[in-house]
Amino acid sequence: MNLIIKLLKLRITKIILLILMIAFVLSLFFYRDWYFVQYHKCIGFYYVQKGDKAYKKQKYQKAIDYYKTALRNYPGHSRASCNLGNIYVSFENYYEAINAYENALKYSPDFMICRMDLGIILSEKMADYDKAIQEYGRIVNTNPFTINIPFVFDNKKSTNQNKGLAYYNMGLAYRGKAVYMGDKSSTSIKYLKKAKEAYKNAEKYLKNDYDNTYNLALTNHLLGDYNSAGYEYCKAINIKPDNYEAHYNFALLLRSMNKNKEALIEFEKTTMLLDYYGNDKKNKYVFGVINEIKRRILNEGDYEYLKERQDLTALGEKDITYSKGKVLSAKQKEIKMTDLLKCTYEKEFKEM
Repeated sequence: MNLIIKLLKLRITKIILLILMIAFVLSLFFYRDWYFVQYHKCIGFYYVQKGDKAYKKQKYQKAIDYYKTALRNYPGHSRASCNLGNIYVSFENYYEAINAYENALKYSPDFMICRMDLGIILSEKMADYDKAIQEYGRIVNTNPFTINIPFVFDNKKSTNQNKGLAYYNMGLAYRGKAVYMGDKSSTSIKYLKKAKEAYKNAEKYLKNDYDNTYNLALTNHLLGDYNSAGYEYCKAINIKPDNYEAHYNFALLLRSMNKNKEALIEFEKTTMLLDYYGNDKKNKYVFGVINEIKRRILNEGDYEYLKERQDLTALGEKDITYSKGKVLSAKQKEIKMTDLLKCTYEKEFKEM
């Protein structure tokens, strides 16, 4: 009896295997296109893997060749297309980069990082501001499914970060359009206001971001909103005190507001930073502006102010040195550079 059962099981197994083989052969006949696609997908994935390895090792020409072979076999591999675009950017081949990014987005429209890269190239390298703004708009209007599993996976933070960066880059693109339209024209002002709005939206996602705050300040400055500009310049300085650009533009703003003493302090901070970073060409220009500011103060009758105050630009190698982000005085008393460079007018501008 047991032998009969074993023989039956063996026969049933053979019948099932035969049916599966027949089904497979029939599927090859009726669905050969599907198998053809899967075959080429496998080849594509193989070359993508080789391309990724070459990309990581910075062997860019090999990576290009591998990615191109992969995409010929599997055009829908969006990450390969995006990586290919990034390599073309490093070679300054922006037209090919745009084609690669657009191919990636054709198959994966929600590929936010790739769309961001496309927008940046369109705006900063091709000056195609309108198309760049469209790409950034698609990012901020995308609502991908977010998952937050504590200590395991959280894509909400990265999604918000990408939206913030999209708004920030949108602001840069609008400001680029404003500059292109000419100084103080009604169209230029319209685009500057749109840039300001974009930076304010970015602020909701990018907390204490120097670049966004600084560019918001600069846009307010260009719009003639000096109080808002001063407040934002101060915020930017306090986020990143060792960046000379915020000090310099803040000093220009203070000078235009006839706050000459405050402007002098900021110009001197600028020269100290330029000297520290070895930018002699710009430093010479700023020294000329400082002399002009001092003449203004003298004309206002404040000779004693200039005489008594400590001139940061007069501190030589024997008076001050820099070590690990700190300023050391001649008396070896440590003064944090950040404390020396911070802006103290933030509250004043906020209340104006």
